[in-house]
Formats: sequence, structure tokens, C-alpha cells
Amino acid sequence: MIQELMIINKAGIALFYHSFIDENKTDDHQSLAGYFDLICRFTKRSFKESLKILALDSFIFFFYTHNSKYRLVFKCLNKEIDKKILEDTAESIIDNFLIKFGKILEDFNGEVSNFSSFKKIVEDIISTRLPNFKKVISIEH
Repeated sequence: MIQELMIINKAGIALFYHSFIDENKTDDHQSLAGYFDLICRFTKRSFKESLKILALDSFIFFFYTHNSKYRLVFKCLNKEIDKKILEDTAESIIDNFLIKFGKILEDFNGEVSNFSSFKKIVEDIISTRLPNFKKVISIEH
């Protein structure tokens, strides 16, 4: 199931990152966000299609581009995933993000710590849309 999520803006900056399995994870999310932004732009320009899934041996990265051009990326275990549920969940998360932080995003100065309070909303959305999510996470650990 979902292990991590990242919201990326139009400039390829990771505005929000959350790990559901390791709250102390300190990977370089900004570099990864830039890479994801680059490959999404490349597929759109070169192939006129949106990147939806990047599959690795152990993980799947699910990409959702909101009509506002913000992207959400889910890192999921490489198991069967319901793309429709992930898409609906991603849309709900970004919609809520834009509602909560619309003013900050208009005047965005690069300070991503402004978005850290979004964690609780994300967890509420995930638990509502994926009611067995917490059980899956605890079993996988």
C-alpha cells in the first residue's frame, strides 16, 4: 500500500512530504521531486502523455497531476493497487492542500515548513478513503 507521498509544485519543489512508515526519514526529497518533475515534463513534451506509474522491482510510484498543475506522487509497495482509488485520494489531498494553503502558495517564498501542519489532514483523508490502511502498515512492518 502507500508508504510515502509528496506534493510537488510547478517549479519541481517538494512542498510537502510524508512517510507513513518512518516519520524520521531524512532522504533528499527536493532532489527526488526535481527528478520526478523532470520525467513528468519529458513524457508530456516528448510523448504527449502523462506519466502515471513508474514501476521498480519493489515499489511503484503513482503520479497524479492536478488541473492546477501541482503533482502528487505516492510511493507504494509493488503489489496490485487500485489506480482509481489512488487517483481519487490524490485529488482529494491536493484539493485540501490548495484550500488550506492557497494564500501561502500565491506568495510562495520557498519556505516548505509552512506546509508541515498538513500531515493530520493527509492522515485523515487516507484513513477515510482507505479504512484498512493502518492495519496494512502495521502488518508490513
